[in-house]
Amino acid sequence: MDTLPVLSMSAVELANIQVPGGLARLSADLQNYQKHLEWLRRAGPVLRPLEPDLGALHARLERLVKRLEHLMSKLNLPRPSDPLPTLPSHGTHWAVVQAGHALFHSLHLYLDWAARALVLIRNKL
Repeated sequence: MDTLPVLSMSAVELANIQVPGGLARLSADLQNYQKHLEWLRRAGPVLRPLEPDLGALHARLERLVKRLEHLMSKLNLPRPSDPLPTLPSHGTHWAVVQAGHALFHSLHLYLDWAARALVLIRNKL
């Protein structure tokens, strides 16, 4: 999916991540993933068996975004604007399944990167 956040940060750039920019990017990217999960949940009956897992994942992302926003407000950092990704139409059942796999794979990689970034940011606070 072309509308998912892209990780283009090298190890050197990650080591030099700054608190304001890093937190803003994390917040915006996680909100983008939330929008994609909402889109996937509306895909219809093809993903009905996954609904409990999708709902739980969406709730956890929402809590993480709220915690990031709370931290940003404590640090007097501006809140990033809500992303408005252009999401594709749902298309065929197979296209929805493929999009779901792409979304989960991308989110898994992103959360691995985000955990590393948050550790580095925490050390700078």
